[in-house]
Amino acid sequence: MMSKEAWLAGVAAISLVAATGAQAGGFINQSQSTVFNGMGYAGYAAPGTSPSTMFLNPATMTEFRSITTENNFSGVFPVTKITGTGATGSSTPSGDIGQDALVPSSYFILPWTDSVSVGLSINSPFGLTTKPDLPWGGQLNSTTTKARTYTFTPSIAYKLSESVSLGFGIQAQYFSATFLGDSTVTVPNTAVDNAGFKGNGWGVGFTSGLTWKPMAGTAIGIGYRSGINQKIEGSYVAVPTSPLAALNNSSIEGTLKLPDRLNLSLRQAVTPDIDVLGSVEWHNWSRIGTAALSGPLVAAAPASLRSIPFNYKDAWFFALGTEYKYSRDLTLRGGVAYELAPIKTEVRTTRLPDNNRLWLSAGASYKLTERFTVNASYSRVMVKDADIKIASPAYTGQSKAHVDILSLGLMTRW
Repeated sequence: MMSKEAWLAGVAAISLVAATGAQAGGFINQSQSTVFNGMGYAGYAAPGTSPSTMFLNPATMTEFRSITTENNFSGVFPVTKITGTGATGSSTPSGDIGQDALVPSSYFILPWTDSVSVGLSINSPFGLTTKPDLPWGGQLNSTTTKARTYTFTPSIAYKLSESVSLGFGIQAQYFSATFLGDSTVTVPNTAVDNAGFKGNGWGVGFTSGLTWKPMAGTAIGIGYRSGINQKIEGSYVAVPTSPLAALNNSSIEGTLKLPDRLNLSLRQAVTPDIDVLGSVEWHNWSRIGTAALSGPLVAAAPASLRSIPFNYKDAWFFALGTEYKYSRDLTLRGGVAYELAPIKTEVRTTRLPDNNRLWLSAGASYKLTERFTVNASYSRVMVKDADIKIASPAYTGQSKAHVDILSLGLMTRW
């Protein structure tokens, strides 16, 4: 039999390989679980049957009394189209600025003793990719925007009693970003004089959580992921034909304050075969503020390249779902969720024209053997039409968007 140390090292290596190609469709990426994608992420921090609960609440690891892994692959298919008029007077639409993505997430849990469990999760919890067709009326506002995170979270959980567990984890997060726009266009065209900046860096945070089972059939979880101050280092980029070419390769740095997340979840059995789940989650987006840049030539850059004025508000996510054990091997799921977005009209940009959104979700699990369970789920996310009113460079218009999320996963028990 393999030692505990060998198991941990082996699964960590597999997860690292799976995570290197991670992509995310949206600045906060909810797609971290096949099981919970099927319930609109209802009950995400409560004790349950999926190791992915440790993403928000490491205390849930004490529910698993054998070595357990879960690998998920979510296809995220956003459609976002912007129509309006830009600073050049052009009303050429953006086309679909959303970029399809494959988002893996991996989990490993090892019961170390009867009371202590350790684990590792690898995720891409934040991300953004938008790229309009060219030419379009908002070329002065944005051409290409990319942001990626890769987060590694080793965790430990302690079972205080049969009803209470505590958990804690350390987040080590890599972040990379590219923000480009057209610096010279007077009439929208495909000959883009791109200018902007690229950067990357590492940040550290933590996770913590508690589970409580006050009575038979009732399970409550509170999970917290801390905000991370990402120190980003990079440089300005500009093509030789750009009037900003003198900035090219000039070093810059700045701090991006990513938000905390706090989730309260409930799992309630209503019959031996049916559970009802619910969640309320808070996203502390107001801490992001404006990310100011510094460097030797920052003062010579236009105002739009001296800082990134996010200025988001706090956001809320509400979810309600159900899980039905149809048979010994088949479990069915469904859920609905509503999200209050952090982006309001006064700060909305063409890079991320987000708004409030409604989730409709369904999923299933099938136990192939006692060791292997296959999970599948689908969500349609309908985004409220979003007005865009940018003063400089001027752009007035509206965004229409929706997202389809198809997820597959495999859970193993050893």
